[in-house]
Parts: sequence; C-alpha cells; structure tokens
Amino acid sequence: MPQGGRARRRCGYPAVLLVFLKIVIVTIQPSHGLAAQPLRLEDIFSEHGLEGPTPTQFQWSPDGHWLSYILAEEESDRRNLWAASAESGEKKVLVSYEQLRNLAERATSTQDEREKERLLRYAVASYLWSPDSKSLLFTNDGRLYLYHPDTQKARPIAPEKQGVRDAKFSPNGRWISFLYKHDIWLAPADGGDERPLTSGASEKLLHGDLDWIYPEEFGLRTGYHWSPDSARIAFLELNQEHVPEFPITYLTPAAPRLELQHYPKPGDPNPIARVGIVETKPRTGRQPDHVWVKGHAEYTPRIDWADATTLAIQRLNRRQNELQLLFVDAHRGRPRRILKETDPYWINVTDDLTFLRASRRFLWTSERTGFRHIDVHGFDGRREAVLTKGEWEVSAIRGVDEDNGWVYYTSNEDQPLGKDLYRIRIDGTGKERLTKTTGTHVVKVNPTHTAYLDSHSSLRRPGRSEVRSLEGGKSLAIHEGTSLSEYGLVEPKLIEWTTDDHALVRGMLLRPRTSEPGRRHPVLMYVYGGPHVPTIRDAWGSRGRPLFHQYLAQKGYAVFHVDDRTSSRLGHKYEAAARERYGPVAVKDYEFAARQIQKMDFVDPERIGIWGWSGGGFSTCFALTHSKLFKLGIAMAPVTDWRLYDSIYTERYMGLPSENGDAYDATSAVKAADRLHGRLLLVHPTVDDNVHFQNTIQMIDALIQAGKSYDLLLYPGKTHSLHGEKERLHLFRSIEKYLDEHL
Repeated sequence: MPQGGRARRRCGYPAVLLVFLKIVIVTIQPSHGLAAQPLRLEDIFSEHGLEGPTPTQFQWSPDGHWLSYILAEEESDRRNLWAASAESGEKKVLVSYEQLRNLAERATSTQDEREKERLLRYAVASYLWSPDSKSLLFTNDGRLYLYHPDTQKARPIAPEKQGVRDAKFSPNGRWISFLYKHDIWLAPADGGDERPLTSGASEKLLHGDLDWIYPEEFGLRTGYHWSPDSARIAFLELNQEHVPEFPITYLTPAAPRLELQHYPKPGDPNPIARVGIVETKPRTGRQPDHVWVKGHAEYTPRIDWADATTLAIQRLNRRQNELQLLFVDAHRGRPRRILKETDPYWINVTDDLTFLRASRRFLWTSERTGFRHIDVHGFDGRREAVLTKGEWEVSAIRGVDEDNGWVYYTSNEDQPLGKDLYRIRIDGTGKERLTKTTGTHVVKVNPTHTAYLDSHSSLRRPGRSEVRSLEGGKSLAIHEGTSLSEYGLVEPKLIEWTTDDHALVRGMLLRPRTSEPGRRHPVLMYVYGGPHVPTIRDAWGSRGRPLFHQYLAQKGYAVFHVDDRTSSRLGHKYEAAARERYGPVAVKDYEFAARQIQKMDFVDPERIGIWGWSGGGFSTCFALTHSKLFKLGIAMAPVTDWRLYDSIYTERYMGLPSENGDAYDATSAVKAADRLHGRLLLVHPTVDDNVHFQNTIQMIDALIQAGKSYDLLLYPGKTHSLHGEKERLHLFRSIEKYLDEHL
C-alpha cells in the first residue's frame, strides 16, 4: 500500500449541509458531426494504451544542461534514451535502441515477478549521469556498464559480479559504489578491481541494502550515502534476524517454488536499524575504518550528510509520534539532538530536509499547524523563519538556489485538487507561482536551478512533458499524450458534500454517455480510503483505470469516485480522523455519499456497487460487511484484517494490537464476515508480497464458516500491481462481466 509520506492538499468546508457542483471539467470532445469511436478494452490495456507511450526515468545531467529520459517509439517496442535542453532548444537521441537494449533491460521484461514489482513500483532507475556529465552508468540484469556518449562505447564495471544494485558515483567521480550480496562495494571509475567496503552481510543482515518494509512504508530508496568530499559512506544496517518470515509460494511450476519474505506484522519484531560510517580510502595494510552511530530507536527512516564531517539522521519511535533529527560527528559517531517533532496522532516522514551549507542552516517541513509548511532552522536547531503558512500544504521541496536565495517547492495553494511549482526567497519574500496551467504538475528542477521538467495533466487531458527555463521563458515540448477527442469521453463533474458532522466528502461523477428520459442506471463507486491516496485529483491517472471507467460510462453505468473525509486532501488536521478507526470513518462517508447518489433522477437506487484495489479492496470488504446500501463489491488484493498487514503502515494509524485490540476487531472485515450484505468478488494475485494472499484466504474461511457465498478470481504467480498486458485485460474484462451479470 502507498507509503505514508506527506499529507496532501485540502480545501475548506462549505458552511451548510447541501449538495452542489463545485467544478465542471470538460474532457476533450469529438468533432461536431462525427460519431464518437467506442472504447475497447483491448486498446485501453494494450502495452502503451490509447494514450501512447510515455517518457520514463527523467534525469538531469549534473551540469544542468540536459534532461534525459527513456521513450518508446509509437507502436513499437523500440526504446531510445533522449536528451533535451530548454536553453538551446535541442532534442536528440543520446543512446539509440540498438545500444540501449544491451545496456538497460526493460523492467517489464524481467521474469522475476517480485523483482519486476520492485523496479516498477519504486521507479528504480536503470541509468545515472556521472558528476562531470560526460558518461552514463547503466544497470542491466544485475550488471554495470559505463557508457561514453561521445565514443558510443561501453565498459563493464566489476564484470565478474552479477546481481548488483543501487550503483552510484562518488561526488568527485573517481569511484563507483554498488551493492553486491547485501554489502557495499567500490570500483574505480577509470578501471581497476572492485573491493568490498563492508563485510559480513547476509539475507538477514543488510549493509546499505534495504528490506521490503522501509521502501514500501517510508519511501526510502537507498540505504547508503556518500559524504560531499567522497571520503566516507554512511549506511543503514538492517538486522532482520528476529523478523518473522512469510512464505511466498509459486504454484504454477510442476515443482512448486517457495520464497521466504521478511515481513513484520503489527506487534512483530521490526528489523533492528543502526547507522555505520566507513572510510572509502583504507589506511595502509588495514581495512576501512568503521564508526557506528551511538544510540537506538525503533526506526531510522532517513540518513543524509549535513557537511563533510557531520551526518544527519532521523529517528522515529514505534508509535511514530516522535521524530528526532540528530547531527553525528563522523569521526566518533556521537549524536546530538537538533530538533524533535511530536504529534498526538502520527508523523509523516518526508524527503524535505535540505541543507544550506553556505549559511549553515537547513530547511525542514512540519505539520504542527495541521498543514505541512517550510521552516528555516540554524544548525543549532533553532527555528529562524517560517517560509510558508496557510490552510493549504507544501507537498515537497524541489530545490534550493543558495546563490540567488530561492527555495523551490510544490503545493496546492491555488489548486486544491492540483499541484503547482512555486518559489519563495529564503527570507520569506517574493513568492511566485511558476506553473500556470490547471491540473497537476510533477516537476524536477535541474541542479543549476536554471530550468525544470514540467510533466502535467488534468482530468480533461492526458499528460504533456516539457522543459522550461526559470528565467527568460524558454520552453521545449518533449512529449504529449495522444489526443482522445474521437472517443467522446464523458465530462467528469466534481461534487462536494458536507456531512451531518460537518466533514467534507468529495465525489466525481461520470454520467452514462447516453440516457433515455426516465431511465435509471446502475452506479459503480470507486474508492480507496484513508490518508494520502485520494481517488479524485485534477490529473489524468494511469494504468488504464480512468479509461476503464469511461468505458463503463459508455456502456450505461454511472461511475462515482468517492473520497472520504480522510482522503479528500485536507491536510494532517483532517486525515487524523482515521486514527484507530481505519474503516469505520470511511464507510460512514461512503454511506453518506451513496444516499446522495440515490436521490439523483438517473440513478437506480437499488443498484449501487463499490470497488477498489489494495486499500480500496479493504474499503470494499468493510463496506459490504458494515453497510446494506451496496448490491455488490469487487475487492482487488484487499487487506481484510489489519493484523495481517505490515507493522509500519498499520501501527501508524491503528497503534499496537496489544494496546488497541478492540480497534483492530472493529476494523476487521474477517470478523464481520457473518454480516456480509450483497455479492462479493474477491480478486488476488497469488504471490502478492505487499498484501498477502492470506488476507483473501482468511476472508474466504470466515465467509464459509458464516454460511456466506462469495466469488473468487486468482492470478497465479502475479504480484500486487498485476503487471502484464494479458492479465490486466483479463481482470477488467472479468470486472465488466461481473457488473453486467450482477449489477
């Protein structure tokens, strides 16, 4: 499930209880006089979809001149590595398909489904630029290659090693570091033998490598960091010796294969984390010196360098309501506390800590007001300034230009359902909105703070990517999604409701494309539930679901996205309502929304279905066991009892089972199986290592014991996101058939 990163954007409540249309967003319409083309599932779930191929793995060269990205050719499997410059207006193929296929394997071609899930879910890059912007380091099938665009030649790094991960250049460009068999290794960038920097790692003891839960629930993407002077590496050690193992079984081969996954559930022992610092240049005749940082906390979700000799680490307690920022002397490993954040509910960990090394200050984001905003602190921890404030939120700090005094960040200040790039001076003056079009802007500012990538979309249009200069207004379009005007897409209508207890609930309606007067239509509600994952954003969406819902609207269904009060993007102040009530709060709001929907004159009030994936699968199961308003539910990869999910995510919202057992019981669909109302289709990939298949098995067992019927659809050997063109087409065809037969 999505990691509990930062809280999202919200807007205020209406003053009275009523239903009203807040925004009407018009999709691209077909040309007048022409019949709209019907949508087909085969096209929606083809490899590139109707929108066409989209660029991936955007990276700026360290000199700030080139933005690179991988893009497939239209109606082809051929991918090229491109580079674009807003300043010069040049766009070129940097590495051709013929070269790239030998340097960077496609994640989708990986046969190991769990590895494919890791690469795609966490957007693991297959290449990176050298510090001098003259070469590229590629990872292909666990091997490293250093490629020089000028000569178009590649050289293997550590050629005898296969299975390497998380490769990096040292800041001075002289070394290439990588993970091999859970230890950190070094190789000279200009050629030579590799050597281990740490030793003694195993499947249970990780040095710089990450387990499953830290990337999933803390959004951590690497377990080690070079010091700015390239003299040291700080790394996270994770000891999983006492973490329970969960069996993942592949049953399609004649001889079943078993993999054991370290997976702590609520109340289980977590991996023991400690931080080490190792010198990269060994002293004569000696192994590199190690320093272990003193002290311990349940979690160490972030490590970084404040300067060449000072390490910054963040430590979080098990309840996740106290976060400490510590500065560590790299020579001795002695920490000193710089600041402490506390919260009555939980703390959302972010990547926003940013050091202003020239002035010995740092930027920090805090939710102490109920909304995430940017503070400036001195290296002594004192808060010197508050840069942003208001009942809106900063989603992320995107860069700092110390020379010119600018802080770049994204927020929803001007678009409650969208996201824009802003900048403000470090002294708090001169705030400026840099992106002007409506919708959601995903940005990447270059290292020299002269240009940025702007990938943007809205509910009315698929994505467009362009490079923009920060001064002078130059821009260069690098990709635009295929126009869908010929399909006559339905206009989404956004609705805001205020509940009886004055909470905001949002809905987004797709009416049936054609409707005869007096005809009543079935409704399918699409939900997720809980903090950080709204189903309603002013963005196009991905993986075919938006067009699948349009497809249903063309067939005569009304489709309603509904966000409960904790997922309507209102900030930490409002998401906290989920604490120890993950399920009951959302279902109360879904019932409220369903009753409003029942009043609409084109809706058949007796035919309302509900569906969702992952957390939305949980919400679906919980709704069908705690409400009588839904005729059917489709639960894809659902959590069915929070005791079965991972420790970090679940305890953040539910606390420990030993302390809050009643809350766990009250939020369990398994324990309420005897109250199932309506028809339920359970769908699960069998090697799901995120939400284990055990969730569906326990739900089935409870339904059998209660004498309740259910329907079941399994995807053998597939993981949580269900990758694969054939599998996804089969899934959505099955959902369509289920709706046609039972709703």
